[in-house]
Amino acid sequence: MEVDETPETTEQVSRPVNLETDFGPIEIPPAPESVASYEVNGPRLMISKIVNENFKSYAGVQTLGPFHKSFTSIVGPNGSGKSNVIDSMLFVFGFRANKIRSKKISVLIHDSENHKNLDFCTVGVHFQKIIDTGDGENDYTVVPGSEFVVSRTAHRDNSSYYTVDGKRKTYKEVATILRRSGIDLDHNRFLILQGEVEQIAMMKPKGQNENDDGMLEFLEDIIGSNRFKEPIEILAKRVETLNELRGEKLNRVKAVEKEKDDLEGSKNEAVEYLSMENEIVHLKNKIYQKYVMECSENEKKAQEEYDKIYEGMKE
Repeated sequence: MEVDETPETTEQVSRPVNLETDFGPIEIPPAPESVASYEVNGPRLMISKIVNENFKSYAGVQTLGPFHKSFTSIVGPNGSGKSNVIDSMLFVFGFRANKIRSKKISVLIHDSENHKNLDFCTVGVHFQKIIDTGDGENDYTVVPGSEFVVSRTAHRDNSSYYTVDGKRKTYKEVATILRRSGIDLDHNRFLILQGEVEQIAMMKPKGQNENDDGMLEFLEDIIGSNRFKEPIEILAKRVETLNELRGEKLNRVKAVEKEKDDLEGSKNEAVEYLSMENEIVHLKNKIYQKYVMECSENEKKAQEEYDKIYEGMKE
């Protein structure tokens, strides 16, 4: 019996996909601490004063403060350095130079006719924790041992470093210290710069690309839901890859089903052939059994005849 050969099927041979190594593990960063979790009636952090040295319009060491425990207003004519007060805080809190209205850090070093070629500038923000005892300006007590100073120094080569109480710290360490007191440098919403309110109001609903921020991205940053963005992207890639693998497997199954259907006729012929072969063997077996039985009967008859003749010869 001849069996038609089926055409070869093509199968894409690819490296097995490892979801962990190919797309990385899924790690969801911790949620930002809720403002509602902060203690309202307990000690709170305040800025007692700011000490500038050679920073922008401040030549030498200049102390700004002491500040009011709840509200401080910086007033003065244009060009008197009001904005530099905020800039000094932006500098300490690690904002980029363009946020401080400068192209690079070295430009922040004071430069005037009487103070030329200064090598560095330093800003120190003095913090302390207080407990309110009344509504008056001085109605508070300072928590013993709660004072600390966060400083940042910049040099002419555009390098800078941080210190806390005179000891060098990394920006990450400074951010951790301030975060414990409710100042989150990662989501810096505690300083509202000039024009930012209007910018927020005029934001488009959604950013056009990953480097563009709209109202959606702004709110996600504040709420903390943007921490799910990267895990969701990883999961989306995994789903896409698994769908592709599923499609490949389904195509292979369809190809195998077609091969099976193409072989159905040949299979039926083979089954019919084997059935006929079995029938032939069965019939031959019957013939052999009949032949054996007849031979056995003939032998028996011959034996009986032999016995009779033998007995007759004896007599």
